Amino acid sequence: MSAPRDSKRDVINGRKLPVHDPAATLHPTALKILQAAKRLLVTHGFEAITLEAIAAEAGVNKAATRYYFGNKAGLMCAIVDEIVLDGCAALASDVSGRLSEVERLDSFIANTHRMAADVELCSSYFDILPHALRDRHLRQRLVYLYDLWYDWNIEWLGLDGLAPEYDAELRALGQFTAAVADGIAVQVEIHGEEYDPAPTLRLLRDFLVDVRSRMTATAAAAARSR
Repeated sequence: MSAPRDSKRDVINGRKLPVHDPAATLHPTALKILQAAKRLLVTHGFEAITLEAIAAEAGVNKAATRYYFGNKAGLMCAIVDEIVLDGCAALASDVSGRLSEVERLDSFIANTHRMAADVELCSSYFDILPHALRDRHLRQRLVYLYDLWYDWNIEWLGLDGLAPEYDAELRALGQFTAAVADGIAVQVEIHGEEYDPAPTLRLLRDFLVDVRSRMTATAAAAARSR
């Protein structure tokens, strides 16, 4: 049985970054079911996601959905994984140790923009979210995924090598950057094409430049004084 999977992590230029490729890890039938569920979610919303509807959309037996995902909650976990991890994997592919500090930051901002402004992706996510928050297992999955996202944000910004005494501040920074992406996505949903996230992202970039410079300078000074 192919259960909803955790993300994999690969080493790229000495850094552990997320790699997410469901086509390479899910059974073809499970992948077909997952893609069918995502199509139904986009076109008809969460309430349309039933095992019968998914089986008809995917062209498989209803029992196949239960076999690969257990139930609707298991399938929702897999879809949430797709939404969160696909965005993270796309960012990871663009951010590597070969980039300069400026290039890394610009790539981070550009991909945050892309993730938050993906209307189809975010509409699907926000359709699932209220239900996920009321389901204990789905909520736990979201906690796990967001914890990964916070850590990855710090890696992508090149701040993961700081001493342990910076852990609390770094976690707050990871949470802050995720909150900005989520907030932009909400405003895109509200305002549609009228909303331009570019000014907000320019402020985020300026903020990250200042924070990164301060933290690295403070860490370097502390290391010299030891």
